[in-house]
Amino acid sequence: MSFLDIDNAKPMSGQVGGVSFHKRPMLTLAPDYILKPLHIDHRGFREIAFYEAIKQARRQAALSDIAREIRDETKNSATDALLGSVALENCDALAMWLAMFTEDAVVAESEHTLVSSWRAVLREVELLRRLSTFTAEYYGVIGQDLIKEDPTVGSVPLVSEISSNSYLLLADATVNFSKPCAIDLKMGRRSYEPDATLDKQRREISKYPLQAVFGFRIVGMRVYDPSHPEADHLGFRKFEKSFGRSLGTRQSVVDAFRTFFHRIDNPAESDASVCGGSQRYERSSSEIGDKFNDEIRTRPICNLLRDLRCLKNWFEDNKSLAFYSSSILMVYEGDTSVGSNRDVANVKMIDFGHVRRECGGDEGYLHGLRTLIGILNEILGESNEVDSQEF
Repeated sequence: MSFLDIDNAKPMSGQVGGVSFHKRPMLTLAPDYILKPLHIDHRGFREIAFYEAIKQARRQAALSDIAREIRDETKNSATDALLGSVALENCDALAMWLAMFTEDAVVAESEHTLVSSWRAVLREVELLRRLSTFTAEYYGVIGQDLIKEDPTVGSVPLVSEISSNSYLLLADATVNFSKPCAIDLKMGRRSYEPDATLDKQRREISKYPLQAVFGFRIVGMRVYDPSHPEADHLGFRKFEKSFGRSLGTRQSVVDAFRTFFHRIDNPAESDASVCGGSQRYERSSSEIGDKFNDEIRTRPICNLLRDLRCLKNWFEDNKSLAFYSSSILMVYEGDTSVGSNRDVANVKMIDFGHVRRECGGDEGYLHGLRTLIGILNEILGESNEVDSQEF
């Protein structure tokens, strides 16, 4: 990606998760890119590998579709060979013929094993293709400058380590929003891998013990509310990770989502009066829920629920991958002015440094999705009840 100059990148003003004094910030790069800092250890390599797998699965599906279209249009046997080469289904043709015509037991068993393994690979490729809908477009790595050569392979470049100024180059998930309201949810019943040290496990559990119950925790959120006294110069209220960790009951979590989806049609009717002037939200989080039932952005919730149900279906089908310490980023349009696409919303999965193969899939992530869907349905139902009563 030499045509991009990393020196022109700027800190991301709307980052809602992963913010820490010892972490490099996310960067934005014109016209619509995000630079995500790479970890220099195994997490960086694993995240690159995951995005590359998603990219290849998407490419494989696109090539297969093209080959099928050519075959359907031409009805030519030559295009059948093209389709087979695209799907790599002819790689074991010789062994298949040998097994059929010589009835060689060894070859037949090898063929059976190969076919079973290949079918498993194809299922996983299809799963990754489906998941690509919920990941940001990936363009590669930028800033990597520690390229070494392996003397045993001649002049073939070998990336033996990730440099400290390397970034993933991704599409900006908020680029089509005027006033993007965003929430970062760390998904799963636990945010550490099974082989983590006891010290690591204790640290992660202590961040939010109720994550084991809910299946997620709120890492941060950003809400467009320009008339609120705590709003920044761009009109956003920002809630840090300490806010999410302070939510000690399910009701307080529900109330936090109500705040996230609070309708601000008229700045004069914002929740500034509810929060008592300049009083910070963190000091009154247990008092906000019952005041907002009739002021919820229901259409963005419906759009997000559609995506979340699709993602839930994916995790129900997934039996091979676990996504420890991964997050969901939900974004909706905060600008309700005339002419804006006020109902647009999307869901993206982020943070793949701890993705690993795990038989049975990821029940913890699936549990979190079910909890999240239940909470949004609850908020949606309450809002509909209020609307019906007023009508």
